[in-house]
Amino acid sequence: MAYGYTPAERAELDARARVILDACPDVGSFIRRSLSPDPGHETLVYLRTALDPDPVVTRAGAFLGLVEAARLWLRRNGVGPQDVVAILAPNVTAVSIAAWAAMSHAVVQPLNLLFSREAIAAQLAAVDAKVVFVPPPGSPGGLYEKVADLGALAPSLETIVILPMDGRVAFGDEPLAPALPPARPETARPDAVAALLPTGGTTGAPKVVPLTHRNIVASATASMLALDVRADDRIVIALPLFHVGGAFCTSLSALGAGATMILPTAGGFRNPEVVANYWRILDRQRATIGGLVPTGLAAAAEAPAEGCDRSRLRLFATGASVCPPEIERRFLRVWPGDCVRQIYGMTEFAGAITQTPSDRAQRPGSVGLPAALVEVAVLAGDTIHRGASPVGEILARGPQMFAGYLDPRQHGASFHDGWLRSGDLGRIGDDGEVYVTGRAKDVIIRGGHNIDPTAIEDVAMRFPGVGLAAAVGRPDAYAGETPMLFVTPSPGAAIDPEGLARFVAAGVIEGPARPRAIVAIADMPMTPVGKIYKPRLRELAAEAAAGEALAAALCGAAFEVSAGHRDGVLVVTARVPAPLVEDARAALGRFPFGFDTLPL
Repeated sequence: MAYGYTPAERAELDARARVILDACPDVGSFIRRSLSPDPGHETLVYLRTALDPDPVVTRAGAFLGLVEAARLWLRRNGVGPQDVVAILAPNVTAVSIAAWAAMSHAVVQPLNLLFSREAIAAQLAAVDAKVVFVPPPGSPGGLYEKVADLGALAPSLETIVILPMDGRVAFGDEPLAPALPPARPETARPDAVAALLPTGGTTGAPKVVPLTHRNIVASATASMLALDVRADDRIVIALPLFHVGGAFCTSLSALGAGATMILPTAGGFRNPEVVANYWRILDRQRATIGGLVPTGLAAAAEAPAEGCDRSRLRLFATGASVCPPEIERRFLRVWPGDCVRQIYGMTEFAGAITQTPSDRAQRPGSVGLPAALVEVAVLAGDTIHRGASPVGEILARGPQMFAGYLDPRQHGASFHDGWLRSGDLGRIGDDGEVYVTGRAKDVIIRGGHNIDPTAIEDVAMRFPGVGLAAAVGRPDAYAGETPMLFVTPSPGAAIDPEGLARFVAAGVIEGPARPRAIVAIADMPMTPVGKIYKPRLRELAAEAAAGEALAAALCGAAFEVSAGHRDGVLVVTARVPAPLVEDARAALGRFPFGFDTLPL
């Protein structure tokens, strides 16, 4: 079978998606469509510990009844269809019920668990959130403490509701019992906003993505069809519900197919016990579909797998960032065969833009084919290419596409002639497959020479002992940027720094792309969903460049240097002896970053 869709196959795929989208105008009807026919089917399995001998099981009938009970609770407590219900809690049974009920009855705002108290307050205030659901006081992560007594920081917030983390479903002191669904369930308008998702950084004005019921159902439908999710599938959910991958590409697509969702503890793949026992969990839970971000795949490849039955597993989805080929090779040594399926998407598109379908082998380097009802193009120069293309910015459109940020002033260059601009560089292949070659802002520009960081990272990942590798631009007074490589070791391994430097120098063909500096760090900075957090690496690179310049300019005097981002701008702060402030300013003024010089 050819990799790309024939026109007839593509037409059939889109037609199947439209039938579901027409039949299910909102999230609630999408869930009821598949769960109502078989009330005894296992819908949600929650593991309180990694190897929980008696997991908490919620069956389809009870799941629908609990969502209805939660919806009625919201209405009794003064939450209307236009009100915003925030959720700051990990993946547990009560959170799943609260999320889908809030999305069906009102507007849900899932919050990043790693946001600071200040960032959470800004998010709540930006959307006038009325209610927030959180774990009990003293729970890991201090989530309750982050929202307690916010006062004037979030003036719209009226109620903090405690959710249990042990698999029970209760709102505060009130246990929820399944309610009988009404004969004529409420439905929301397809164009009504169902979710408000934060995106971007944690500093500056909050950037909020409104997603409608139609956006969300279209996204879940496309993922469900691409992976051929069926009612007999058992899917391990690794991504949190505050991420479109965890909420719509996996959880809602599982609900839409009537499949079984498995939540491996509240910590998910951030729980070391889950990582160490990952293959045993899949074996015990008879999982058929797994999913991890690329860094998670790397960790899974190192986890013990001896004696674990993996015969039921048919697919492994990976997304949030492009999976490096070396990580996929390591993973396939543990689970040989054609199993990995790449997903590429973004919050503003409610999930997947492209996916490798279940009936196509993963093409090396590709992120798959456009998802159902999605069109993809590439903007190269002033030309939009809808077929095979040169490298340019990836564009997408379809019913999944959001209409714009909550604050219209933040739209910026988000759209181009009706297309959503991804900010990612890539190309379209001869069979319609899409390749992501990098993030536009991740490109390292050395003296006008554009350098793709993956060309450095892929080489470094092949060196023995390297677990993760990330290249960023290190500020340079003359070239603007030079490549700097950060690596972390695989578990139990040690990295030979001199050997790595020789290996990378030999393997990176372009001279300008060879890293000027290679640094081994104990832990790679990560986002909450497991993507390498390159802004922090850029800060470390700026600190290294500034520190080197100050050491030379200040003739051995003591100083302190730190870097951070302010409203998206990289700023270095240097503390130096008062008589040397002007010398420090002269040294730092040659670099392409903002800076502050303060007396030590």
